[in-house]
Amino acid sequence: IFTNKIYGLDRLDYHQRLKKLNLYSLERRRERYLIINAWQQIEGLTENVLGLKARRLGRSRRIVSAKIRIGINGKRIKERDRTLIHNSTARKSERLFNVLPQSVRNITETTTETFKRHLDKWLSSIHDTPKIDGYGSNVAAETNSIFHQTRYCIVR
Repeated sequence: IFTNKIYGLDRLDYHQRLKKLNLYSLERRRERYLIINAWQQIEGLTENVLGLKARRLGRSRRIVSAKIRIGINGKRIKERDRTLIHNSTARKSERLFNVLPQSVRNITETTTETFKRHLDKWLSSIHDTPKIDGYGSNVAAETNSIFHQTRYCIVR
């Protein structure tokens, strides 16, 4: 990881370097990008290449998609193919967007920078402790994904 090449940070572990540099982990940056990109697509600010559709469910906006079907035309879809669909960019974006608090999901008709500020404010309350090189082993969440970490966050 490049941060250990920075003079004075070489003795710190990955989590300490991230904190000192005020950076997100690589996983958090990827997930943040997916959330921002999904928001831009449903807002019509970028081409909706993933075919994301947002609906209001009560007072909350969510991205909805069709269920992953078990079979098509009488033929069963292989588990491997269902897994590929489940792990696709569109489905990951949907899960990450839908785990956001209602106050962030419902932001509309504003600039991307405004959305990012609200997202980053919320993300500051979510632990970013990837399990790497033995670090993060004491973290309660299954993974460092926003999806799993939100179950253990303390909202500020």
